[in-house]
Amino acid sequence: MDLSSTFSSLVDGEATSGEKKEEESIAKVITVDAATGGEASSPSPSHVVVMCGSTDWASAVKGAAGKMKQKATGAKGEEFNAPTRVGGPLAKQRVKCLGVGPCAGHCAALTADGKVFMWGLNANGQLGLGPGAASVVPGPTLAPLWNSAAEGGAPIKCAVGKNHTLVCYQGGEVASAGCGSRGALGYGERKGDLVETSPKPTIVGGLSKHAIVDCAAGADFSLCVDDGGSLYSFGWTEFGKLGQGSDGCYNTKDSSIKLTYTAAGSPSRVRVAAADDGDDKGGRKVVQVSAGKNHAACVCSDGVAFTWGDGAYGKLGHRAQEQLTTPTAIEGARFGVVLCGDNSTCGLGWPEYRGRAFAKPPGSDGLLYVWGVLKGTHGEGATRPQVEYDLQGWNIKPPNLAMGASHVALAADDAAVAWAQMPVAYGQLGYGPKGPKSSHKPKKVDALEGATCAQVVAAAGATHYLAATSDVVQKLPVWTPPDKHDDEDEGDDDDEAPSGGASKRKKPAAKKKAPAKKSKRGS
Repeated sequence: MDLSSTFSSLVDGEATSGEKKEEESIAKVITVDAATGGEASSPSPSHVVVMCGSTDWASAVKGAAGKMKQKATGAKGEEFNAPTRVGGPLAKQRVKCLGVGPCAGHCAALTADGKVFMWGLNANGQLGLGPGAASVVPGPTLAPLWNSAAEGGAPIKCAVGKNHTLVCYQGGEVASAGCGSRGALGYGERKGDLVETSPKPTIVGGLSKHAIVDCAAGADFSLCVDDGGSLYSFGWTEFGKLGQGSDGCYNTKDSSIKLTYTAAGSPSRVRVAAADDGDDKGGRKVVQVSAGKNHAACVCSDGVAFTWGDGAYGKLGHRAQEQLTTPTAIEGARFGVVLCGDNSTCGLGWPEYRGRAFAKPPGSDGLLYVWGVLKGTHGEGATRPQVEYDLQGWNIKPPNLAMGASHVALAADDAAVAWAQMPVAYGQLGYGPKGPKSSHKPKKVDALEGATCAQVVAAAGATHYLAATSDVVQKLPVWTPPDKHDDEDEGDDDDEAPSGGASKRKKPAAKKKAPAKKSKRGS
């Protein structure tokens, strides 16, 4: 069952008792979040991982600033402007789902036989490879500690944040690893109790009484959904992105003003309710959740989508740019999935008109909606969901829609399409060496014409496809990851840091003194 089947039974805005039971049961289904590693649609051994973009993880997560650094110091990784098959140990596995995040510099893959593979940045232990692991792991590497962390069966879902990772298990447990100085790992009440870094995956004890079926990871916060549709949050409170009604801001000095925010390391329930829901303390049942850099979204069993957190550029979809500290319902559309990026949001949904009863068109997964930054911060944008008419009529399935930091990628009708909301320069759109690096208009990825995908995921500087093996895919070049990576200067040097949330700043190199000018003397 999926959310679409529930919508097909909604006619004239009312549901029968049997249909209400079906709607309630949808919360127990693991719904797909393509941005953070939802379960792909029926993968088989013949599916392979295809990527385009950069493996210079540290530069890619910094966008344009990282590109400038590359020009100055050189790239520490390869760049693929066209789709390329991922070789190495992952090529021999039956991959079930992939996990990356819009602000992450690392990747995860779960296999059908329960294995976990991780690669990318690991300066904070976010890969869960244990103490002493390299700060950069260039290619897919088996991470057995994720399996030994839980007693509840095989991993079923993964979520990848900037410096931390979450994994959900069949038994309802959720484990985390990485940087916990801002509470994103879910253990430790406040600053003094927080775990700064945890390179070994550890079960989130505060959720042990709940069967977790879905999760999402933002820059420095985490979201989890249990099988009853309840939503929980933990992490850094800035922008109100935990949805708890406050941004947790406080002054650290008595004699002056020095503001900071709260690291809420203990999971707390988030009430998701529309303005007309009354005093129902339970709130609505959440079936899908997504986390961007500093904002979040969820979809409820009736298709109503809620957003909260940083509202800059209108990415919350409420015709305004103010931050919201509690989940607020989006008007004008209902959704099957909503995905968050850095300053943009997208989703698959259906229009809803005020004064009319909502009825979902039969057999449809919805139109593609986009909002927030659309064509650069000084270009076109939208403060409410807008239909992407260039893709109207395309049969886009939820697992095949992905939102990166500033680009969208999708697969539909044996084709792949990608475009950027902000200029991108790492080849993540996959247009090929002769194609443009960036495009604000949806454009086909020519090398994947005729390919069928089970899942698409997107990060800051890369896009990954879980593609069925075919003549088209077999013709793609193969990337064999190196065994080792130059670790020098690959740590994340901005935002979250494993020391009370303070930023890590590198001292500028000392300037060389210019040689003294020789005075000119007459002969």
